[in-house]
Amino acid sequence: MEHLLSEITPWVIKYGLLVVFVGMIVEGTMMILITGFLCYLGMLPLKESILVAILGAVTGDQMWYLLGRYASDTLLQRFDKLKAGIEKLSQKVIQKGDYLAFSSRFVYSGAVLFPMTLGMSRYPYSRFTLLDSIGISIWAIVGISIGYMFSASAEKMFGEIKTIEHLLLYIIAIVAMVSVYRRYKKTKQKD
Repeated sequence: MEHLLSEITPWVIKYGLLVVFVGMIVEGTMMILITGFLCYLGMLPLKESILVAILGAVTGDQMWYLLGRYASDTLLQRFDKLKAGIEKLSQKVIQKGDYLAFSSRFVYSGAVLFPMTLGMSRYPYSRFTLLDSIGISIWAIVGISIGYMFSASAEKMFGEIKTIEHLLLYIIAIVAMVSVYRRYKKTKQKD
């Protein structure tokens, strides 16, 4: 078991940036922290990981924006929760469209709802792309840095990562932190 970490390192180095790109399209919060963790371990290059994370997140947001603009009727008929969230947000687009475009990745569930709502509302595409890209760039740098710093702190507290068990423990800790944060945000939004 002790050498398993050294055995998976070449796989992560070979396919890691592709996984980061796809992960940022699918689920950004968890992926951004894990990316920072893998950068800390030296399995992924930091600068390239930030760039790939930004490109993946922008690609995902563009997809949701375009789906909102051109396929929203079909999607909203199938997903009631999505419809309720978008209807609630649609009223704010006129007043806060720039804020929604900039902050989609900073707000829980905003990565899907904000771009889709802006697309449905015919918010200007070029303005969305600019503000969204700026927000995502800041979010990616901060998020990867947090994952990196958390890993450094965890390693000081728990010791050097030498086995796959250590790696899994760190990943579970990151997942737990994100889950607790999401639950906190959900209960706060309900109040």
